[in-house]
Amino acid sequence: MSITDSVNQYLAAWGRRHNTTLSLNDGVCALVNGDRQEVAVVELPADSDCVLFHCQLENMQATASENRLRMLLALNFEMNAMRGCWLALDGDDCLRLCSQLSVSGLDARTFSQMLEGFITQAQEVSEFLNEIREAA
Repeated sequence: MSITDSVNQYLAAWGRRHNTTLSLNDGVCALVNGDRQEVAVVELPADSDCVLFHCQLENMQATASENRLRMLLALNFEMNAMRGCWLALDGDDCLRLCSQLSVSGLDARTFSQMLEGFITQAQEVSEFLNEIREAA
């Protein structure tokens, strides 16, 4: 079974638990909530044995002060808070929470647990960033 087949199998199993049909489309599967907001993107880059989870947290075009950028970069070193994830800026100037996993160490159960954990982490980091923005 190929890596793509494995990830599709894991996505299908996760989707069944959430009453939806999921699979990779050109190596990407976006998960959205009832409001059509992105909660996670599962991506399998070409020729990779790792799956990426990422999620847009905010658009940085309006909030990219030097102090805010420094604070965001510093968060990448807060191991207890970030739980193996990191913050990155995408090509559209959007802040994304990211995580990477080796597919070889996954099965449907661990994939599901890791995806659920990532979705929770993205919600928590987003809430934290909103609190900081409102306090500033």
